[in-house]
Amino acid sequence: MADHAEGTAPSETQFELLEHQVAGHGSVMRVGDGKVIAKPLIQREQEFYEAATQCTEFKAFIPEYYGSLQQQVGGTDDGDSTTVGPSYICLENLAAGYKNPCIMDVKIGTRIHDIDATPEKAAKMLRKAQESTTGSLGVRICGMLVPGAAGQPREWFANLTAETIRDAFAMYFSAADSTVSAEYRQFVIKQFILEVEDLAAVIRSVETRMYSSSLLFIYDASKARYDRFVSGDWHNSEVNSGDNDSSDDADEDEESSDGLLDVKAIDFAHSHWVPGQGYDELYVSGLERLIEILRSLLDDKEEPAGGE
Repeated sequence: MADHAEGTAPSETQFELLEHQVAGHGSVMRVGDGKVIAKPLIQREQEFYEAATQCTEFKAFIPEYYGSLQQQVGGTDDGDSTTVGPSYICLENLAAGYKNPCIMDVKIGTRIHDIDATPEKAAKMLRKAQESTTGSLGVRICGMLVPGAAGQPREWFANLTAETIRDAFAMYFSAADSTVSAEYRQFVIKQFILEVEDLAAVIRSVETRMYSSSLLFIYDASKARYDRFVSGDWHNSEVNSGDNDSSDDADEDEESSDGLLDVKAIDFAHSHWVPGQGYDELYVSGLERLIEILRSLLDDKEEPAGGE
């Protein structure tokens, strides 16, 4: 993003609060036309993204990274000076282009404390993990946005158990069924399984530690867009966003060049590249349990009661 490179920040009028943030700490901002988000800069996360740009296989499973910027606030047409504001990293807005986005943030792995955590901090975070499905499954839903479904507070997700988390996943996919069709629900789940399996294969081939990192799932609960995909209006059969760039379709629908669904690894404030230490077994274990849950949902015939 050439015009948003380090040291060339957009004006304050180009920043708006991101409407689709479902989890995490701190405010994430939309920049300009909304195709880019600005997230409060954490040096460790920035370093992880910068190193990830050198790993082609892994890079495909994270948002596009555009560098950093420092917001400037104040200033007038009369030439009044501006004040240096907060610093951000700039990332691809994964929800851009979706008509009716359904978004879910899922934390992966059984460990959430960083390698430099104090013994007291590590013990506290270990207890926290053990009190949730992070400890029992290596999978924890942090939040979700499902149009048409009643929203749940973060405490509701934090209290999910190994026995009830499956119903929460089913609730996430309920919009695919109610808004489009049962066939679309199956399609979305199957595609997510394939994506997570591919990610697991990549994680086994790299040497990282990704503590307290998440997967962001997104699919479009849009019958019109799914019908176009099924009818072959999209020239490319791939469904992931970024793989369906068609200028012909863009004339008819400016959003149609984006895919129907996507899943990316996000949140790397406690992540590291660790050459010589092997792959992240705790993270892969969480991915494997996640795949098991998703596969179990393919047998569902009805929505759970909580999906209304």
